[in-house]
Amino acid sequence: MHTKSGGILGMCLIIAALIVTLVPRPQVGRHQMGGVPGHAYVIDTATGQVWEDFATASQGSSDPDFKKPKVK
Repeated sequence: MHTKSGGILGMCLIIAALIVTLVPRPQVGRHQMGGVPGHAYVIDTATGQVWEDFATASQGSSDPDFKKPKVK
């Protein structure tokens, strides 16, 4: 009985290890957002690229790509 239980436990550990290594994980924390009154910023921490946008509607936008997706 102990050998059978050990075999089942071993198979569960192998399956768990395969799941952890093969399932893709999302990239968390790559883009950071911040701002000051009147401005909003998005920073890509992997490339260092910064997008700036004016927060008030009357002043316009400083970066035409601000509202586009940041990761392609």
